Parts: sequence; C-alpha cells; structure tokens
Amino acid sequence: MQKIDQRTYRTKRKIESAMLQLCHDNVTFAKLTGPQVAQAAHVSRQTFYRYYLTPEQVIVTILDRHLDEFLSAFRFQDLTAQSMVIQLLQAWQKRTDAFEMIEWSNTRQLFIQRLANFNHHIALRNNKALIDETTICNVYAAATYMFLRDYVLEHKWTPEQATKLLLHLTNGLSDLF
Repeated sequence: MQKIDQRTYRTKRKIESAMLQLCHDNVTFAKLTGPQVAQAAHVSRQTFYRYYLTPEQVIVTILDRHLDEFLSAFRFQDLTAQSMVIQLLQAWQKRTDAFEMIEWSNTRQLFIQRLANFNHHIALRNNKALIDETTICNVYAAATYMFLRDYVLEHKWTPEQATKLLLHLTNGLSDLF
C-alpha cells in the first residue's frame, strides 16, 4: 500500500474544494482555466499544474475516486438486479456534490462510460452472452446515470419507489442478470 504524502493530499483536497465552490458559484466551466482554479484554491499555478493538466482532470479525479469507493464497497455475493439497484442508490445518494460537478462540467459521458464498464463486468460475472454487449451496457449505463442524477439531485422518489421504477424502465436489467 502506497503511503500518501499528507501535504499532497491536503493540496489536492483544496483544489477539489475550490472546484466545488466554483460549481456552486455557477462559474462557467467551459471558460474555467487552471490558474483560475489555483487562485480559488489559494495555491500557485505551478502547484495546480503539478497535479492536474486541466480543470476537467480535477473532475475526472473526483469522479474516479467516488467510483473506486463505490466499487470497493459493492457486494457481489448473491447479487440480483434489485440488490444492485439498492446498492447504487445507497452509494450515490450520499454523493450529491459529485453529481452537481458532473452536470456542471458536462462530464456525464465519462461517468456513463465507467458505468458501462461496470455493467460489462456484471454481465460477465453472470455469464450473460449479449448480442450487442457494448450497446446494451451503454444503454443501461445512460439510463442508470440519468435516473441516479434525478434521484440524487431532485429527490424525486423514495428508495423503494426508485428501485421499482429503475427496474421497470430497464426491464429488470434482464440482459445483465
């Protein structure tokens, strides 16, 4: 296990916190530059560029960390479509900031690609031979993202309603299970 330098950790967290604040301040992401993020984080431009090449890379790093946390907590034992949806809802309802930043930065496609890879893993694990695996995994991923976004950001449903609705909309994720 690699030991994390605490100074590096704190600096990256300052940059990530600044990104979240810029998001909440409705700064136009498309016009955001590394030096602007550095200024908001109270770090030098050089420090920003030591860790990130672009503001989008900060978002990708945050997204990947959240996905890694989700996957490390995910329970594959006795996995069903319903238990998978419940785990998705439980994990992501606590990550409102991540969804806000994904929407703000228009990086939802990156998240959807990662969900599609996850779906592919589930299909393989369940020995599902799919006619067009890529399309099916992508469609489920896009539907899941849009659904999670509304669940997390809009609080439209109870967890029970959300589980039932997502399973209905995706035909019980029948191509994965």
